[in-house]
Amino acid sequence: MAQMGIKVLEIRTLHSNAKSLRAFVDVQIGDLILKDFRILEENGGKSYVKAPFTTYKDKTGQLRFRQIIDLPAEVRGRIDNMILSEYYREKEKQHGTTD
Repeated sequence: MAQMGIKVLEIRTLHSNAKSLRAFVDVQIGDLILKDFRILEENGGKSYVKAPFTTYKDKTGQLRFRQIIDLPAEVRGRIDNMILSEYYREKEKQHGTTD
């Protein structure tokens, strides 16, 4: 796959006690802009990225989730790493360092 430019455009951190959702992130891949990647945090404090998705209720009324875009594993890995790196950098700036 040809090398394409990927950059994080915006990180919108949430300052509420939302269960595990920590931020929404917009990413640019070449000329394409993908909005609303989510940064979630597990109980143990480990953060991970979910690609944009939509929700709907099935015939039984159960809430379901459907990913909006499928990206190749290599591209998805690069995006996830960039998002988390920028997120941690932003968190560090907000909280300051104690060196």
